[in-house]
Amino acid sequence: MVDIDTISQEERRIIEARREYQRKWRAENKDKVQQHNKRFYEKKAAENKSRAAESTNKED
Repeated sequence: MVDIDTISQEERRIIEARREYQRKWRAENKDKVQQHNKRFYEKKAAENKSRAAESTNKED
């Protein structure tokens, strides 16, 4: 995350505009955000499961 207090006014406006666009898009596309989050956490769970299996195999 960028500290907007230390950048120029122009860069600050660009960052704030991008953030506003992203907020608006997420509000209008809640179903897409939920699908993305679900896929993300399913992938992380699978990674953790495989990592746990690898660590138990190493202990044997």
